[in-house]
Amino acid sequence: MDPKEMSSLSAMLSNFSTRINDTEEKQNMITEKLSLISQTLLKNSERIAKEMTIVSDEMSEIKNEMDKLKESVQILLEQSGEFARKQELQVVEKYMKIWEPMKFATIEDVRRMVNDAVKNKKASSKDKIIPVEE
Repeated sequence: MDPKEMSSLSAMLSNFSTRINDTEEKQNMITEKLSLISQTLLKNSERIAKEMTIVSDEMSEIKNEMDKLKESVQILLEQSGEFARKQELQVVEKYMKIWEPMKFATIEDVRRMVNDAVKNKKASSKDKIIPVEE
């Protein structure tokens, strides 16, 4: 082989070697980037899994609170039939004003009045002299 062919072949091999080295560097960079992306995805996946667990727990709590609230509302609805309506209370208020129950006598008041009346009767009957027949 003549020296021109050798130098041409040498230049081609050198060029080929340079391209292979460039390709290997690009492949290494891609491998590093892929590894970094994989780590990032794994971290994000773990973070999302934790957040999902927290959200799931919070949803369970909310569901429990909603169930308790539903039970309370159901109890209130069941008992609401026992409540007086505003109109009914207004009627009672009207009759209370008419009757004026604060002016009614208590049992103790009546006993006191009866005792006072009996004492007055005894006192007034002592003042009168009643002839006794013999």
